Amino acid sequence: MASPLRALAGRVPQKWRRRVPAPVRNRLVERFGHPAPPFDLASHPRRLNLGSGWDKRPGYLNVDLHGFHRPDLVGDVRSLPMLPSGRYEEIVAQDVLEHLERDEVPPTLREWRRLLAVGGQLWLRVPDLLSLADWLRADDAPDRHRRVMQLLFGTQAYDGDYHHAGFTDVLLIDELHRAGFGHCELELRDDWLWEGDARAVARGSGPNVSLAWGHGFYRREADASGATWRWGEHEANLLVYCDAGCELGLELPLLNGEVQVPGAGVDARCALASPPCVYASPPEPTGSASSPGPARRRRATTATSASESAGASRG
Repeated sequence: MASPLRALAGRVPQKWRRRVPAPVRNRLVERFGHPAPPFDLASHPRRLNLGSGWDKRPGYLNVDLHGFHRPDLVGDVRSLPMLPSGRYEEIVAQDVLEHLERDEVPPTLREWRRLLAVGGQLWLRVPDLLSLADWLRADDAPDRHRRVMQLLFGTQAYDGDYHHAGFTDVLLIDELHRAGFGHCELELRDDWLWEGDARAVARGSGPNVSLAWGHGFYRREADASGATWRWGEHEANLLVYCDAGCELGLELPLLNGEVQVPGAGVDARCALASPPCVYASPPEPTGSASSPGPARRRRATTATSASESAGASRG
């Protein structure tokens, strides 16, 4: 992989390089090697792996800030002007956003949206602050706390491996919606990471609804026919996030137990089934149902018996 200096020299037109005296050119080549060939966009796939690190994926254009990771393209994922708008059908950005400063997250997400065609998919993964806080409260062992601090703030083994931004399900989905993404679906991995995908949506495409399957829900399963389902424990939390007032039907088949739908500003109704579902009435809304504030969030809690689990459709 070319060094940054070789890559920079490769962008200089050959006719300009020839204006450098031959003895100087020869000494530069002896020390740094021949200039790298210019980056050929057409020879790479329409899928991006941003912040690839050591996770270099075949079938993707692997982009990373550090040349020692040997990516296909050395670049800053916050701004990639050398890549054209709307060219890509998929972006993978796992364990990336937390390495950015907080005020860099919104423009970075907008830059990734620029790269994706409408309907393109963004896959991402970030630590969940609330889960890590629960880990700290659950165990007083100093070594456990040191481990959680590393997950929170990064290994800090080299420049760039520091965590500066933190996320919850609400905050991550809201940032994605604001950047032009929609139909997000997140799930917890290893009890401390939010992992999932979002779609690049067109402006004015209608209400934007996203889901975050929280603690108590297992990862989605599928059978040979393509049908999918998700099992829940005795208690399981689901965040339904809307960026505007809208009507939403959500079916949660329960083997046993109840459903609670709290949330300020939410006009929710629970259809009774057998066995009955119990609806916990939310507090009176502080604004209209279409207000951009509290009306946009619903967090549903399902409860089942200890011996039986609840299956939920993907929605």
